[in-house]
Amino acid sequence: MLLRVLDALLREDHLGIHTAGELTGGPGDRFGHSLWWRAPLPGGRMVHLPVRPDGFLADHALAAAMIVVTDPAGSVDEESSLTGVLAALAPRDDADAEAGWAAFIEECRQTAEVVRLHVTAEPALHARVATAAGDGFGGLLQHEALAALRDHPVHPTGRCRWGMTAGEVRRYAPEYLPTFALRWTAVPRERMRLSAALAAGLPEWWPTTQALGLPADHIPVPVHPLTVEREGLVVAATPGPDVLPTLSTRTVALAGDPRVHLKLPLPTATLGQRNRRTIKPGTLANGETVHQLLAAVLERETTLHARVLLADESRWADSDDELLAFLIRLYPPEVADHTLVPVAGLLAADPARPGHRMIDRLAEQATGGDVLAWFDAYLTALFDWHVALWLRYGIALEAHQQNITVAQAPGGALRLIYKDNDSGRIDCPRLSAALGQTVRPQDFTDPRLPITEPSELADMFTTITLHLCVAALIVEESGGDPRRRLELFDLARTRLEEALMRWHDPGDPGSHAAAALLRSRVLDADRLPIKAMITAGTLLPKHRLDCSDVNKYYLRCGPNYLRAAQP
Repeated sequence: MLLRVLDALLREDHLGIHTAGELTGGPGDRFGHSLWWRAPLPGGRMVHLPVRPDGFLADHALAAAMIVVTDPAGSVDEESSLTGVLAALAPRDDADAEAGWAAFIEECRQTAEVVRLHVTAEPALHARVATAAGDGFGGLLQHEALAALRDHPVHPTGRCRWGMTAGEVRRYAPEYLPTFALRWTAVPRERMRLSAALAAGLPEWWPTTQALGLPADHIPVPVHPLTVEREGLVVAATPGPDVLPTLSTRTVALAGDPRVHLKLPLPTATLGQRNRRTIKPGTLANGETVHQLLAAVLERETTLHARVLLADESRWADSDDELLAFLIRLYPPEVADHTLVPVAGLLAADPARPGHRMIDRLAEQATGGDVLAWFDAYLTALFDWHVALWLRYGIALEAHQQNITVAQAPGGALRLIYKDNDSGRIDCPRLSAALGQTVRPQDFTDPRLPITEPSELADMFTTITLHLCVAALIVEESGGDPRRRLELFDLARTRLEEALMRWHDPGDPGSHAAAALLRSRVLDADRLPIKAMITAGTLLPKHRLDCSDVNKYYLRCGPNYLRAAQP
């Protein structure tokens, strides 16, 4: 964990240690590393970090989980504990930064506690999953539980769920595969905004107000038991349905029908203290609007329709209270007999086959065990969808590794399922022209969805699709084998270029401009944008960073691993 924290701090330029630093030979022979990064710290001190060449999100990454701090008096202090390193790198004389640093120290403490819990949770989960049926919607829950034991590809404290105690993690987190009952609270109907599909009728398993002993002018709203415990909500005596948590923790699946998921607000935060897991008013409406636009695209593009599926997210309700909202998600019924694995879990261990990963299982089913051939099929499907959306329709999805599920049929055919499409970026004039229908900025409750600059699509594509759903997999899958890594990045570049050629319409000025932007900002760019996740999520407030969204604060310092793979 310390190694990941130091990598992120160097990459995100904490205290200016990246921009003000330089490569050196090190603070002394006794530390045993040949390559060091040296940078000034407050108080006239210098920090020395042992580094190695990297090339994914930064030119260099930490070679060891330690730092050396020197001062003008000649002292040389080695720090190799998380507590010691965080103390040495603390900001000074900046109230905002000091408050953010205190929060980050707490975030690291909570993450370390979860990591300790996972030491025992992992073998217990593997024992359960190894003998369970692994296909269908029940199998998806098992595979999401396996993914929950893994670190986020970029965020060093991604396992932290702010404020959740060890007991709460055991009761409600996916890596424990717990079953628990939801609760029902009564809300006056006029306080709730219902989608058209939900207003047309609640699911059959939904209780009536009469059955719960509630007033007829109220609506039963499902709430997570953790929310009840934390917020003191008044709930009906009759419990709700039994559920199991999914990878996101706040979304749960019905134990009796795991095809049905419910997304519920949760009083916690992930990927930074500011990333609250409540549901803001309008978010679910945006998701349905984008879903309808994506469905319209798929109706027009038959080749994409065969490989891309959308979860049904048309039934939802929200209110002005961020803790009173819900989304009913239905997975496509046609994948009920498929092997379903979130992209976040592709490289998770396969408990049924020690020494193998989930990607190995998928490859064995589809390509006779050839992981490279399987990855090729995955890249082709992924890039075709995202490049078509960008070049032809002016859409970039924030579909990260948790929001894409690989659905592989018994015969090996691969499809991708998408969910949670409420925070992408859309070029409204471009999309209007492509669909032949008017799409206006005011159609979205969040003014950040409609773009003002075409480069916003490039940034979203790069930081989400490319970094999280392609490059992170390549870096981990290849391990320390530089030839394998180069082979996979070369394959990714080739498939991306092929997708560009397929979806580029030279006769369409908009498509031509988008294709040129993909080349200049992605394929041939000197530097790629990266997300400064801990800076915006915890360390500094938005007004200090001049950003409107903590999940889209970019630094333009990432090496272009695709250009490096060019023959």
